[in-house]
Amino acid sequence: MKVETSNEDKVFFPDAKITKGDLISYYESIEDLILPHMEGRPLMMQRFPDGIEADGFYQKEAGDYFPDWMETMEIKKEGGTVNQVICNNASSLKYLVNQGTITFHTWLSRKPEINHPDKLIIDLDPPEGNFEIVRDAARALDEFFREANITAYLMTTGSKGLHIMVPLDGKSDFDTVRNVGKELGNRMTQKYPDIFTQEQRKNKRKEKLYFDIQRNAYAQTAVSPYTVRPVKSAAVATPLSWDELDRSDLDSQTYTVKNIQRRLSQKEDPWKGYRRHRISIDRLEKSL
Repeated sequence: MKVETSNEDKVFFPDAKITKGDLISYYESIEDLILPHMEGRPLMMQRFPDGIEADGFYQKEAGDYFPDWMETMEIKKEGGTVNQVICNNASSLKYLVNQGTITFHTWLSRKPEINHPDKLIIDLDPPEGNFEIVRDAARALDEFFREANITAYLMTTGSKGLHIMVPLDGKSDFDTVRNVGKELGNRMTQKYPDIFTQEQRKNKRKEKLYFDIQRNAYAQTAVSPYTVRPVKSAAVATPLSWDELDRSDLDSQTYTVKNIQRRLSQKEDPWKGYRRHRISIDRLEKSL
């Protein structure tokens, strides 16, 4: 499907001197990497039609002006339904970026099994910008998953912290997955009380890292791997290998639209074979 683009010279990231055309080119260059992570998932689009220094907004529902070839799904919500966009192909991706979508936030479940998540996400967000505690938390979780013989995956969010994802077989509902996530949080907090807390109130956390599994719920979203974030550097949410935690220069915004291609040309995708390592949530619960 041919997609016409417009206003490619418009500056979207003034500090990084990145235009709308640059953003379109970036997403075209990584479509084979990003689309498998978005396929079948309802989207929440974070749009900045006039660049990140102007007002942006979140959009879930497909606009009346969206082309009829754009795939959508009617999603139940409180008080009715919403017709959400699903980005399954390169044409859809290019169209949405041309609409000013900078960041793609995806559901944790896929069509048609929309009530059954196929991944568990642990959001490691640093207290007061302390990225070192994020490293420590990730290493602790890596040790746990290795001992349990479970393959987990690591990613910078492109914002402040890291995400850890465990691929699931999609046979359990959100409540079940979230409850096991809470059990894991209890285990890690008991074992590493100097790192983790489950205190939801920020003023009670005492500079510890909140073990956040709140995204594991119906209609919640998380940033897609390889999506761009609306920050000055045009940082990219980037899959990592676990040994990269030891890099002294690593932070959540290490990789950007301007340097990600060099990385991709030198390093195989750390998440290659991701779906082959899906497990049941029961297996994770038994490991606790």
